[in-house]
Amino acid sequence: MSSHLTEAVVQSGLLPHEGKLTVALSGGADSVALLLLLVELQPQFGYDLQAVHIHHGIRGEEADRDAAFCEALCQKRQIPFRCRYVDVPAFAAAQKLSTETAARILRYEALQQLAPAGLIATAHHADDEAETMLFYLLRGCGLNGLCGIPPKRGRIIRPLLGVSKAALLAYLQRQGQDFVTDSSNLTEDATRNHLRHRILPMLREYQPALVTHLTHTAQTLREDETYLTGQAKQVFAQSFHTQWGGLQYMAEQPKPLRIRCYRMLLARYRIDPSYTLLCAIDRLVRENMGKITVSGDVYAQVHRGMLFVMRDTKPLCDVLPLTLGENRQFAERICFASLENVTLSPKIHKSFTQYALDYDKITGKPCFRLRQRDDRITLPGRKQSEALRKTVQAKVPLPLRQSIYALYDDTGCIFCEGVGVAADVAPRTTSKRLLLLQCTAANPTEIQ
Repeated sequence: MSSHLTEAVVQSGLLPHEGKLTVALSGGADSVALLLLLVELQPQFGYDLQAVHIHHGIRGEEADRDAAFCEALCQKRQIPFRCRYVDVPAFAAAQKLSTETAARILRYEALQQLAPAGLIATAHHADDEAETMLFYLLRGCGLNGLCGIPPKRGRIIRPLLGVSKAALLAYLQRQGQDFVTDSSNLTEDATRNHLRHRILPMLREYQPALVTHLTHTAQTLREDETYLTGQAKQVFAQSFHTQWGGLQYMAEQPKPLRIRCYRMLLARYRIDPSYTLLCAIDRLVRENMGKITVSGDVYAQVHRGMLFVMRDTKPLCDVLPLTLGENRQFAERICFASLENVTLSPKIHKSFTQYALDYDKITGKPCFRLRQRDDRITLPGRKQSEALRKTVQAKVPLPLRQSIYALYDDTGCIFCEGVGVAADVAPRTTSKRLLLLQCTAANPTEIQ
């Protein structure tokens, strides 16, 4: 057993003691070395090992050669093997992505599909981490970019981050194990390849222990980032307005926590913001006003001390029938309606996001629809009706005025989110059935 390398893999603390472990096998030196090391450690840990190869649909016969090599290697070692073909060029063209980005997206999607259970090990090593840190440093980044490659993200583990490329090549030579070479990695067309073949070697001439130093730096920065992210999650939970879906009290927080909260708010749209964009959003918060475009039709806006990130689109449907026991979604708002036979409680009407209507006072079939300019509503305690738009302007944050719920029956508007319930359907002590409406911002993970 190769004690030095296997010990480094064990010390990573990432290997499971049971269950499925899948190796992302490209056929290159790194992934082949990882596969052999995991074979050596399998008796000690007892995991069920398999290998998966992703054919990217590029490099023609060379890619076919790689797939055949991986299959033959696994057959020789009696390792279960699966291969998946993905069309990177077509996906890159359709999504307007670089070939490298498209390949990465499709590769990880295929890995998740071919290995639906257990952990997935990739062969990223210490040199890859150093390269990643330099790449983000040159691009301009925050602390997160300088943390290098995360050892574990979801089901993906990277047990070789403490091992150098040179050590992996030496290990394969001792094992007498060959591997394939991706010719695209030998060119200097991509920024990463340029860093790998020219910049890193030059830096090593100045500091031979460069990779080791950068690996230790990344570990220290990851610990700091983990702590700050944990603090930011607490701030986000306290500041996220459940009903309106914005962040409040941000200006009171330290900038490192504010910036991380903005990232969390943007994550719902799968936006990876630059530091420049995060600072632009932070300027809105500090000035307590303004609106900027974030990406495409997504914008950030501050209104009444609350930061909103929203898509500049209107609801797809003008009319939505009221359906009991189901969520109804207007743009980025969700409303859940339920019917209860209850005795009127004075607490019901005070709830911030829940509204109660006397169901038996509703005329005809109620439905949600977009507000019209001339709509009016008569609120409890008021002698006359008032223009709904004026009431909305007074009580509802500007970015949400086109997406809030308004419920109508045959008589007109009987409820508007943020405004309240019409007097004719307001609960009374004699009410027998209450229509309860729970209105909230859509969960960030549900907005795509």
